[in-house]
Amino acid sequence: MKYTVKNLKDDKIEITFELTPAEWDEAVNEAYKKSKNKFEIDGFSKGKAPRKMIEKKYGDTVFYDDAVDGWFYKNYVEVLKKEKQIKPVDAPSIRIDKLDSAGLTLVATVENRPDVKLGEYKGITIAKTEPKVSQKELDDELNKIREGRAKFVEVKRPAKMGDFVIIDFEGSIDGKVFEGGTATKYELELGSKSFVDTFEEQIAGMEAGGKRDIKIKFPDNYPVENLKGKLTIFKIDLEAVKEKVLPEIDDAFAAEISQFKTAKEFKDDQKKKLLDAKKLEQEHEQEGKLLDKITANAAVKISETLINNQIDDYIYEFERRLKSQNLNLDDYLKYTNTTMEKLRESRKEDAKKTAKMKLVMEEIIVNEKIKVTDKDLEAKFGEFNKGSKNTAEEIRKLLGEEQFAYFESNMLMNKLLDFLKKNNTI
Repeated sequence: MKYTVKNLKDDKIEITFELTPAEWDEAVNEAYKKSKNKFEIDGFSKGKAPRKMIEKKYGDTVFYDDAVDGWFYKNYVEVLKKEKQIKPVDAPSIRIDKLDSAGLTLVATVENRPDVKLGEYKGITIAKTEPKVSQKELDDELNKIREGRAKFVEVKRPAKMGDFVIIDFEGSIDGKVFEGGTATKYELELGSKSFVDTFEEQIAGMEAGGKRDIKIKFPDNYPVENLKGKLTIFKIDLEAVKEKVLPEIDDAFAAEISQFKTAKEFKDDQKKKLLDAKKLEQEHEQEGKLLDKITANAAVKISETLINNQIDDYIYEFERRLKSQNLNLDDYLKYTNTTMEKLRESRKEDAKKTAKMKLVMEEIIVNEKIKVTDKDLEAKFGEFNKGSKNTAEEIRKLLGEEQFAYFESNMLMNKLLDFLKKNNTI
């Protein structure tokens, strides 16, 4: 294989491959072997027809696309192993310059990783404040715990906001009951804003056994098309009113839900947990400020390709989070009245900043020769797996290449953070 490398402007690199007739014929033959089962030729079993017969029926170029793809990516990887200065940030674009009896000339253009000029990344000082937990924050946390242990007691009085009511309801538009507008024994917290408009406010004041017709209007941007902006009448039958009763945090309560015997011990422990969470949050914030400062000190040109690649990562992760909530991106775009183009545009500045930070961090890793050794991998894997003694190679096989790379990358980033925190002041 003969190839030449040429530097172009804007961090572009051009790699020209020249194949002899014999090399090109071998590439086509490999494509034939891999795809011959797709073709049917009279007189031959499927997959048994000679290459020449298939080319005669379907044309001389029938295997060319597969031949180019198969040959290129195999040899492109080999070039990247040899030419260490080529560090692509995206897939290459390929064109055929010449294809005749003299062979094939193939040109690949790649965008190379831009040069990074590091600024100051040692000796930086990041201000630190001592986190505190206010009485309000503690009270709010204790109230959440009380809410989780609340009891609902049926009462004989008019419903008020904050109560729970059990209702039957039937909604109609222009006298016709609509799909999804009917329910029986529905439990609703008045004031929860579970229903649109003033639905909940109009139920307030009703007593058990009461009936009432209430009118609401669906918002113009309501996600269900046939309900948008519609004036609706709901027939309400109220079965019961329940008052939420919160427990007091006393010694008995503390002993019931925790290992503590007194309310004071329980409250002190909740305060400590809040403080620990604040300290961890502050630590992450300070790490972020340090990385921001180091990134700002460096100089690097961020291309549209790098920005778009980072936006792609954001979208992929966002879709993954939506799926975990049984949602999808198309529905999100519809409900938020936006488009993919607007969503991508909204992430552009963050993507540019993140892309630069990644390049700067990678440069520091190279500059400081920070590495993850097999010993590091084995020790960390042992922590996660109850002292297992797997070797690095066994870990790779257990996790698979993709998960192993993620595991190794996380460890490398943690090593970098440890290095930066040791060499800077917080």
